[in-house]
Amino acid sequence: MANYLSIIITAALVNNLVLVQLLGVSSLFYSTNHLQRSIEFALFNFIVLFLATAANLVLYQFLLAPLELELLKLLCFVASSAIISMFLLKQIDRKYPLLQRQQQLALFLTGGNSAILGATIINTGSSLSIPEGLAYGFGAALGYSLLIIAFAALRLRLESADVPAPFQGPAIQLITAGIIAISLLGFAGLS
Repeated sequence: MANYLSIIITAALVNNLVLVQLLGVSSLFYSTNHLQRSIEFALFNFIVLFLATAANLVLYQFLLAPLELELLKLLCFVASSAIISMFLLKQIDRKYPLLQRQQQLALFLTGGNSAILGATIINTGSSLSIPEGLAYGFGAALGYSLLIIAFAALRLRLESADVPAPFQGPAIQLITAGIIAISLLGFAGLS
């Protein structure tokens, strides 16, 4: 149990997809303009990221690797991630049509998000077993989603902060993201 917790903490904090692995950075700045929308986006991405890493790990371990079709893994991973994303998008559209209209392109492009594909490729390239790979997928999804929500709250705080004129807007956001990335490396001793 402690091994799985260590994998989750490492994937969420030490090897954070956005700030350490630099995967899905665009969604950090695109989807964090409004706190409510970023919470919805983070929840959707958490579900897609976790399900896609799990499905792609099983696909790789039981189909691609035994048949020696590793060269097709990127194509298969994009297809399965897009299918999972589209299925969840249809469920959201049926139950929450306003959410789907508000998020539009962001939710649609989730299936091909570099964070999802990157986490899957990292997961399949590692020597983790399937349960450990699932723990990694959960930790990666958790770290990604929490960072999206935290950065949205931080952007709200930065709007009311007394920031010097040259640093206002994207400049202070990039500086803040850099400081957060450096602080996440402080968790390296925990794993």
